Amino acid sequence: MPDAELYIIWYWSLVVAGVVVLLAAALLITILLVARRILSNARQALEAAEAIAEETQVIWALEETNRTAEEILATAQSIEERGGRIAGTLHGERTTSGGG
Repeated sequence: MPDAELYIIWYWSLVVAGVVVLLAAALLITILLVARRILSNARQALEAAEAIAEETQVIWALEETNRTAEEILATAQSIEERGGRIAGTLHGERTTSGGG
């Protein structure tokens, strides 16, 4: 094979290698840009999730409020029942000594 043919093959090989390197670089840059966009979206999603978690704390506090309200209601009913018995006793409804 003459030297001229070897140089032509070498130059074409060099051109093909250059094209392959440029394509690989373009793909890597594209992957880097997509990864950055994914990271940005993930940060936004995390911020949204944190905001949602913060806003739903009220729901968990509402459960505690309901439990406390039930306890207050039970206490109020007990007071009402005992107060009724006391009022009945004071009005003579529950006299044990037959003074009617």
